[in-house]
Amino acid sequence: MPLSSAPLTVEDAGGAPRFGTYEGNLDTVDLSQLRGAYQPGLLERRLMHKRWLYGFVATREVAALFAIVDVGYSSNAFAMAVDLSTQEVLVDGGFLGPPGPLVHVSDVPAAGLDARFRLPGARFQASREPGESPYVVRVRLGLPVPLPPPKMLLDVKLLTEGAAPPLTVISPVDGGVVNVTQKTAGLLARGRLEVAGRRWRLDDGVGGLDYTNGYLARRTAWRWAFACGRLEDGTPFGLNLVEGFNEARDDVNENALWVGRRLLPLARARFSYRKGELLDPWRVTTTDGAVDLTLRPIAAHREDRDLVLVKSRFAQPVGLWSGTVKVDGVTHRVEGVPGVAEDQDVTW
Repeated sequence: MPLSSAPLTVEDAGGAPRFGTYEGNLDTVDLSQLRGAYQPGLLERRLMHKRWLYGFVATREVAALFAIVDVGYSSNAFAMAVDLSTQEVLVDGGFLGPPGPLVHVSDVPAAGLDARFRLPGARFQASREPGESPYVVRVRLGLPVPLPPPKMLLDVKLLTEGAAPPLTVISPVDGGVVNVTQKTAGLLARGRLEVAGRRWRLDDGVGGLDYTNGYLARRTAWRWAFACGRLEDGTPFGLNLVEGFNEARDDVNENALWVGRRLLPLARARFSYRKGELLDPWRVTTTDGAVDLTLRPIAAHREDRDLVLVKSRFAQPVGLWSGTVKVDGVTHRVEGVPGVAEDQDVTW
């Protein structure tokens, strides 16, 4: 079934969310315009409002990823890079920070995006200028001095011109109010990755972004899969699958496939993995049998925090996806496409 075009605003004329799954992006995600039962009180908004931007880019040789997370009363960020050829973890760093102004994720998910996180030794920046096509990402880990070289420098553009459209989902949240997410994948990359003096060109790479902005439940948990790479014939490929989140209604579903210039919705996802052995293979299928993929993890970024009122168990294995995806009567063979899986359970 073709997707409807994304609406101009999150809210309708009465101030209620326009729940649904759409093709394209919202110009802005302004939750302050919600009304009635969809607008919590000031203190509740402060506690419930979460925003983040996650990015992933990979070539056949290397994968790099980052996240900027604004939870209102605090913030965090992380970055990781893995050599896919040697299966070496090049860098893996996580950071806890204060609330703004040192962290910011704008209400604009596309043209006009501005996301940033700053601490001594860690600077994350992602943006897309109004009227401009590419997303521009720059992540630097290490002190801003000429020597020694940075622990990590990711300097990349993700090109939207000629790419498949993003997927936008506006979903009710059990225990919360509303979540808005924009996923885009299969974007061609231009740029470089440097780690401790070593350099990789990303000009033949493929990447994607996850922008999320919502009034979320105090406890939020999900399983997630994301992939960006190329099919055997060189076609840019992207995949987003989730279980346990954005599933509150039949008409909200963030599972999707990007092939070349096409965005194709997928059915509900089911994950199979061993929680105690995250580097064992992960299998993900869809309820209609269209997707059957296995991730062979290389390494995992992990964050386990217990701050009494705030607790987080987060693990994101990075590796290579293989298997099959069947859409429109065509079976796409996926072989060694870089990506991640994720097991998240957070009380915030």
